[in-house]
Amino acid sequence: MNRVKEKLKSAEQKRKVFKQQQCIFMTALERSRDQAQDKTKPVCSVAQVQWYMEDHCSNTTDRRILSLFLEIMEDLMEVLDILEGLGFTGSLMENCRILLCPTTDISNLRAQFPHDEVNRLSCVEARNYYGGVVSLIPVAVDLLRETARTSAGPQKEPEKAEVPKPQPTETVPQQAMDSYMEDQSASQNGQSQTKKPYKETGGWNAGKPSWKPPGRPKV
Repeated sequence: MNRVKEKLKSAEQKRKVFKQQQCIFMTALERSRDQAQDKTKPVCSVAQVQWYMEDHCSNTTDRRILSLFLEIMEDLMEVLDILEGLGFTGSLMENCRILLCPTTDISNLRAQFPHDEVNRLSCVEARNYYGGVVSLIPVAVDLLRETARTSAGPQKEPEKAEVPKPQPTETVPQQAMDSYMEDQSASQNGQSQTKKPYKETGGWNAGKPSWKPPGRPKV
C-alpha cells in the first residue's frame, strides 16, 4: 500500500500543476482539433488526446501540456495495476477499470464539488467540448482513493453479490459516473454504501487494454 500512496501523491502533485495550466491545456486542444479538422465533436477519450499530441501538435508548449495529461493518466493506471496485484476486488475496481480505459467515452463525465475544473471553463460551449476531459483526472483520483480505502483486499472474503447485467440503454461512462455520484453523496452524508459490481464490458473482457491502442481512435 505504500506504493499506492506514493503513486497517488505523485499524481496529485502533477495534477495541481496541470490544474494551474488548464487554460494552456484548452488552447492546446483547440489548436490540435483545428489542425485535425475535428472541431465539431467534444473531446471524448484519452486516446483522442494522444492522437492529437502525436499527429496534430506542432507547438512545443502544446505538446508539453498534452504530455503532462497523458503522464498523469499513466500514473493512475499504474496505481490500478498495483491494487490489482495486491488482490483488491469490488465494484469500485471495476468502475476504475472502465474509467481509465483509454478508449472509454468520457464526454458526459462531470466532476462535482469541491472540484471546480468544469466551472473554470469559459462558456457553455467549452463545457460541452471539454467538460469530460477536464473532469477525468479529479474523478479518477477520487475513485482510486475510495477504492484503496474500501475495496475488498486479499485477506477479505470476496464479494458474494450477483453481478447484474447493465441495461441495454446505459453506456459504460454513465455507469462509472453514476457510481461516482453515489460515492460522493454517501461521503457527504457520512454514510457508507455497498454497491454490487457489474459485468466487465468492452476490451476489459480480454484483459487490460493497451495504453497506446493501435491505430487512430474513431472520433
